[in-house]
Amino acid sequence: MTAPTTGTEYDAHSKIDMLAEKIQNEVPEELGDRAWGLVLDALYWVPQEIDQLVEGHQAPDDEETEDPSAKH
Repeated sequence: MTAPTTGTEYDAHSKIDMLAEKIQNEVPEELGDRAWGLVLDALYWVPQEIDQLVEGHQAPDDEETEDPSAKH
C-alpha cells in the first residue's frame, strides 16, 4: 500500500471534476470511453488500499483491547 499524500474529500472531487473537464474538452469523442477507462483503471485498487490503511490503523488498537489472560 502506498499513501504518499493526504487530501480531503473536496480535493478528490476537484480532481475528478478536473479530469472530467479535460476528457470533455480535450479528448476526441470516440476516445472518451477509453479515457474514462484509464480513470477507472487508476481507481481500481483504491478500495483495497483504503481497507489496508484502516486495518493497519486498527492493528495496534486490537492488541490493547485484547484480554491479558489470552496472552498466557
